[in-house]
Order: sequence, then structure tokens, then C-alpha cells
Amino acid sequence: MKNAAAWIRAGLAVIGLGTGRSVPPDELFRRFRAVLENNNRSLEIITDIGETLGGDYLFDIQYVRRSYADLSASLERSLASFDVLTRGRYRGLDTVFRSIDGTIRHAIDEQVPARGDLVVFSERLGDHDAGAAGGKAMNLAELGNRLNMEVPAAFVITAQAGDAFLKHNRVRELSGLSGADATEANYQEAQELILHGEMPPNLARAIESGLKKLRKRCTKDCYLAVRSSAGEEDGEFSFAGQFGTVLNVPAEIGAVEKAYRKVLASLFDPGPVAYQRRLGYRAADMQMAVICMVMVDAAVSGITYSRDPRGASDTIVINAAWGLGSAIVEGRIEPDQFRVKRGSATGEIEQRIGSKDRLTVRKSGGGTEIRSVPAPARGRASLSPQQVHKIAGLAEEIERHFRRPQDIEWAIDGEGNVFILQSRSLRPDVQAPESAGATGQSTDVKPIIHAHGSPVYRGAAAGRVFVLRNMSDLDRIPRGAVVVARHDSSQLVRVMTDVAAIITDTGSVTSHMASLCREFRLPTAVNAGDMTRTLVTGQQVTVRVNEDGVTVYPGIVPQLLGAVKGREVRMEELAEYRKKRYLLRYIAPLNLVDPMRDEFVPKACRTLHDILRFIHEKSVAQLIDNADRGWRSHSAVHLDLPIPAGIVLIDIGNGVSKVNGQDRVTAGQVTSLPFQAVIRGMVHPDLWRSDAVPLRVRDFLSSMLRATDIVADGAPRATASVAVISREYVNLNLKFGYHFIILDSYCSDTVRNNHIYFRFAGGATDLTKRSRRLRFMETVLRDRGFLIRLKGDMIIARLAGVGQEEMESQLDLLGRLISYTRQLDAVLQDDDMAVRYAEKFLATAPGSTVHR
Repeated sequence: MKNAAAWIRAGLAVIGLGTGRSVPPDELFRRFRAVLENNNRSLEIITDIGETLGGDYLFDIQYVRRSYADLSASLERSLASFDVLTRGRYRGLDTVFRSIDGTIRHAIDEQVPARGDLVVFSERLGDHDAGAAGGKAMNLAELGNRLNMEVPAAFVITAQAGDAFLKHNRVRELSGLSGADATEANYQEAQELILHGEMPPNLARAIESGLKKLRKRCTKDCYLAVRSSAGEEDGEFSFAGQFGTVLNVPAEIGAVEKAYRKVLASLFDPGPVAYQRRLGYRAADMQMAVICMVMVDAAVSGITYSRDPRGASDTIVINAAWGLGSAIVEGRIEPDQFRVKRGSATGEIEQRIGSKDRLTVRKSGGGTEIRSVPAPARGRASLSPQQVHKIAGLAEEIERHFRRPQDIEWAIDGEGNVFILQSRSLRPDVQAPESAGATGQSTDVKPIIHAHGSPVYRGAAAGRVFVLRNMSDLDRIPRGAVVVARHDSSQLVRVMTDVAAIITDTGSVTSHMASLCREFRLPTAVNAGDMTRTLVTGQQVTVRVNEDGVTVYPGIVPQLLGAVKGREVRMEELAEYRKKRYLLRYIAPLNLVDPMRDEFVPKACRTLHDILRFIHEKSVAQLIDNADRGWRSHSAVHLDLPIPAGIVLIDIGNGVSKVNGQDRVTAGQVTSLPFQAVIRGMVHPDLWRSDAVPLRVRDFLSSMLRATDIVADGAPRATASVAVISREYVNLNLKFGYHFIILDSYCSDTVRNNHIYFRFAGGATDLTKRSRRLRFMETVLRDRGFLIRLKGDMIIARLAGVGQEEMESQLDLLGRLISYTRQLDAVLQDDDMAVRYAEKFLATAPGSTVHR
């Protein structure tokens, strides 16, 4: 041992950091600590920004600018420390940071990051193109590019292109929209100028070029759906059905230009203008991108809610009907409804067959038409059980990706392929607290009518009935009215801020109107039967919508109304608030989760949180890598233990208490928190057996022949074992018999810094017994919450983000595991023994979840 210690002092490999000089381990560790400190500061700022922008606090732009300046500076310091620590290995990370940083700064200053191209294909859209492509196009691009889902081929005419069109035709100046008090006449004039405007030559060329490429992707005659993709569309608020869509457009320049003008002009339709005002926008300021996607020749279409918005959060709701989906979203038919439990790949389906008496189909040469559905098809389910489960599975996958419930539009073509056409956040029917008594109170008043119907948003309201026979009568609806209509329609958004409730004879809980009513928290029920025949305009009523349907009472019933108040604007409905919270999508979400996956690379970082995660994981990996290649030290000392471990210590900061000149220390002199815990486990008295373990010659020879391979695979090259320690850190390279172990851990009172990396290989047995040993170790480590990777007969285990007390417990367990497995290899005579020994081992380990 004395010779081994001298060898360590004289010749462990030098670590170079690209400067030509050697860097001692204490300096390397100091840089690692600098990375951690800057990361922690950055995460604290992210937490503060998230809480402030989360909806409970008022803030101004100065707060946002100041906080982000602090965050950006802190992250730049992290990157600088990280670059030195890793010797510039991950230079691409700085490029990713600059891109995200630029996007955030543009958003703070309310500038849309410009793209040079006026037309861009979906597969070329990146994380930071939301301002140019709009919410709808970005969501679809994510599903196609990241989840590899079936999404129609498409290109986007960008928001910059739309702005260029408006400027080229001087729309804002000539229509008067540049003034502060635009009127309905100004908006109508703007629409006329757009519909008859000249296409800028460079935009026309860009669209023509996009069409040529798109036509090559069509297998048959090429027709397009030309759809809006405005700035916030399909974001915090859906804008459901507000902007224009033109279906089945021939992929020819003239037809597409005409459709584009129509969609762009829809910015200034009365309904969208009212909706934008409600959300705090000036309609003249909204930017519009337009997506041109290949039309799906749909046999069946529908809408899926990844969670039932009426409260059954474990249920997926699917509405479907024959043909194109426009009849469903516009509430013109009663679709089939399928309900299936989440996570049930083949579970029971609850279904209700709708009338489906009409369907929308593509018309030859362009456009669509409505046809009557043959009687036999009306009563037949539009989806098979297999299709229901497939769509439900897609809905769950999409929700997991976007991390919130989704409202998904889809279509199935004649060959059975399922295409996703749209996905946006789903607003659940969560009854406002002030209305809590409205749906639960009883009354002795006899109702005029009760219908089971389909509740869209629960609540109670009182007002005078207005039976809407024609959408041209929208302007005649008085304030505070209870609107009763034959069909639901997204055009009703024009009056949603002024009416008390909406009831329709037919309709769907997945229609555009239903989405809007939930957003406006307006008591609404659809599919309520013959309300338009039962109720009379001018009749004073009280309406209650709850899980049982809709009930209408004569007059005003105060006990039902309870403490119902006006629908005040909430924080998230303020346009300025949403513009600032928009920043969070580039700051707070964590997408880079598993460091063991191949996708854990700089270019996969989509947020600042991702960058911090990458920095932390790769900093830890750098320490481990450097330890693998050896440490240079002039202060190595032997550690005396009651077991044959042969460990030499290198103290890089308060890891051991020793007297000057002392070259041996005891376990009691170790002050490193993580290494203390490992030692406690390794020397646990119940783990060591006094009798000899029988070892077959074949096992011994197998281990000897593998020794060179194990060393070549990254295990320590020294004959002695080395532990580099500080007060809160240990990097242990241990040759324990024929086992080769690396354990790297940081253990402190700062949870986010804490980690364990454990790697084990070797063994004095044949391959079969080594495999059994790995099964034993995998069982134990998975039970204790470690993330596991098996590589041949090597096991790698990781754990991070747990408190100091649990860290010490886990390290104690790893110490026990190291000693226990040293004596285990030769006794695992069959596969069942691996499981039995794991259960026996865990029986002595506190905190295990294995059933004893």
C-alpha cells in the first residue's frame, strides 16, 4: 500500500483544460461549484418570474425587463464557467442560448422576430417562429416534427407576409384603422381593401414557389385547406371559429391568392373584432399568418377532448361524424359521441350515436357541399372500437407533449389513416367560486322545462328570453338576454360579453361556440331539444345549467342565483398580461428530462430551463470523466477501514480532518458528508461473512480474462482505489476484488444541486452469474428510485434532486451494495436467487417499496 500511495503522488494522469497547463482537482472543483452557484441563481430568478407571471400579481414591463436582465446575466456566467469546465466541448450551447435570448428580448419589446422568407414549410419551423407562423401552425408543426404524427403537408404564409400585404395596399391608412377609435365602418372598409388588394410581387412569387413544392407531395389532384394562424390563436385563448377558413382550394396561384385574401380579411369581421376587444386587443394590431395544408379527403372527421371539460378528468371525449369536420365544429349536426377512460388501450367504450343526418363533402373543382346521409348510415357508429382507442391514444400523447388538456381536430381518410388537423389548449368547465351556490341550491318553483342536453359551462343566470331565428338578428339581442337558438354558432361571440346565458336545440360540446362559452364563463347548454318552440321572446326566466342538463324556471329565482356576480375580466384575459406571460414558454418549461437519452444534446434545448439542466448534467459528467483519467495531488493519504478496500483519499476542501504529516486516517476523520454515508454502508457489520465463498476455476479464469476489457471501458487504471473528496462531494474510483466501481455524488442542503452517479462492472464469475448479479442490483436500485441503464454486464444508476437526508440514506445503501455484491457473484446459482437475495437485502434497507 505504501508503494501505491507513492505512485499516486507521483503519477496520476494530468488533467489539461486546453490551456497547456495542468489544473489541480481543487481548481477543477472550484469551477464546478461556480457552475452550480450560477445555475442556482438562474433557477431562483426563473421561479420568481414564474410566480409573478402566474396570475396572482400585478407587474409592469420594467419588472419584466429587470428580471430578465438578471436572468440573462446569470445564465451567461453559468455558460462561461461551464465552457471552462468542459474545455469548450459544447460550444453549440451558446448558439442555442443566443437564439432563445433573442426571441425573449423581441417579445419583451413587442417585436416579432423577422424571418427572411415570406413562405415557410412546416418542417422548417423552429421553436422560436411562433411570432412569424402563429399558434395554429406552430402546434401542428410540433406534432409533425417532434412527435412524428400524421399531419398534412403544409406551408405557412408568415405574419410578415400579411403585414407586407397590408402595407403594400395601405390598408390601415386608407381605412382609418390607424386611428385610436376605429368604427365598424372602418373595419368593413379594411376588409374591402384586402379582398380587392394587389398581391405584392415578391409574395406572389413566394406563394407560387411553395405551391410547386406542395403539388409534388400530393398523390392525387391537389387541393388545400387555407386556414388562419393568428398570433395568439390556439394559445391561451382559442379564437375558435373566429377567423376565416377556406376548404378544398385548388393548389393554383389564383385560387390560393383569393383564399388568402379572404382569410386575411377575416381579421376585421365583427365577431373577431368583438372577441379581440374582450381580450384587450386593438384588431388593427393583430398579425395574421395563414397556413396552406393539403386537404384530407375525409371519410370521418371529429373533435377530441383529451379530458372531459365538464369535470371527468379521467375521461377522453370524442365526437365524430361522416365527411368533413366543419359540420361538427359549426354545430350543424348531432355527432356520435364516444367516451373512453384515459390510459385504457382496449377498455370499455361508452358511446351515444347521433343523428348525423347531413355531411359536408368536397366538391369537384373546389369548395364544399352539404349532402344528406343515407338512413342506414345515420344509425351506424362512425368509428370502430379500434379507431376510438387509436384516437384516444393520440390525444393522450398530444396532451403529454403540450402538458395541458387539448382540443384536437382530426380526420380519417378512405384508407384509414388518422391525420391531426389542429390542436389547442382546452379550457375546462370550472365553475367560478362566486357561483358555487348557483348549481347546488334547490327550489320549490316549478320549472317551465328541463332537458338533459349537454352542459357546456355550468352556472345560473336570469334574463329575458330572446329566440334567435336568424344570425342577421344578432344586433337586436338586448343586454342581459337569455339567448335561445336552433343551432350553436361561433358568430354568437359578438354578443357573449352582453348576454346572460345561451341555450341551443342542437349542437356539440366540442364546437367552436362551446369553446368560446367556456372561455367567457357563460352558462351554456347545447342539444337541449325544442327550447326554441317552448320559450318565447320577452319571457322572464332563470336558467340553471349543471351536470343534469339545463332547467328553465319562470321569473327570477334568487335562491338559485345565489351570489352570482358579473363575469369580471380575469388576469389572464388582459392582453398586456398575456403578452408578458408568453415569455414563460421560452423560460420555464423543462423538456430535457432524461440525461441517458441520445436526444440529450444542446440543439434539443428549447428553453432556458433546458439549458440549465444540460449544464448541470454535463458538468457532473465532466467531473466523472476527469476522475476516470486520474487526479494529480500532493496530499494523498490512506484510509484505514476494517474491510479490505485499499482506498487512498485526495482532499480538495474540508473532506478530511488530519494532523500535518499524517499519511493515514481513520473513517472517523472523514468529514465529507457523502463519503461518510458510503463508508457507513460499506462497513455495516451484517454484510460480511467470515466463511470463504466457493469460487469455481471457470469463474476465476473468466474474471481474469475480462480484467483488461473492464479497465479499457473507463474504470480506474491504478492498482489502488482513489476517493476525491470535499465537505459535500465525493468521486470514488474503487477496485474492490474483481469489481470496478465509480461513484460520484454531491450532497448538500440545496436539493437541486444533489446528485448520485453510480457505475458498476466486473465480477469473478461467468457471464450468466454476472447477469444474475445485475438483475439483483437493478431490482434494488429501481426500488430506491434510481434511473437505470444496462450496458452489457455494466450497470449505470443515477439519482438527482433529493434532499440531504435522503441522499445520505441512498449513499449508505450504495455502500452496503458495494460490499454485499463482492461476496455475491459465486452464490447466484439460478435466476430466482437474484430476486430472493434482492428482497433479503432490501429487508434491511429503510425506505424500500419492495413487498416483504
